[in-house]
Amino acid sequence: MRFRIRHAAAALVASVALLLTTSPTASASADGGSVIDPTAGAAAWFKADGDVFWSKDTKADGHSAVTRVYVPSVGIAHNLWNPDGYGAARYKSYGTAIPEGTVVYYQACIGEYGTKQLLQCTPGWGKAYA
Repeated sequence: MRFRIRHAAAALVASVALLLTTSPTASASADGGSVIDPTAGAAAWFKADGDVFWSKDTKADGHSAVTRVYVPSVGIAHNLWNPDGYGAARYKSYGTAIPEGTVVYYQACIGEYGTKQLLQCTPGWGKAYA
């Protein structure tokens, strides 16, 4: 009888331990920090929920803000143009086009919207996970 109680107790403890150490699959996604070029007047950032890239114009200089989006593993290389002027922000959601956990890169730039010519970009890239 003692053997059965010990065996049952051991099975119960093992089951509870398994329950406590098993968690739902965690998401590898993570928002990225802002990439800002105060001299040029542009900011870019990434929000993992919806895989959304943002571009904001931070200087009243007549240039458009541009966020360069680069996701090499799925072949995305895109410029998100924001010609709306100082203080305005634009976004683009990639939704399901970027698989969960994929590394994404982004850069803040300025450019001429009419010709789609980039004039200046931050020297580094922001990095996040979709």
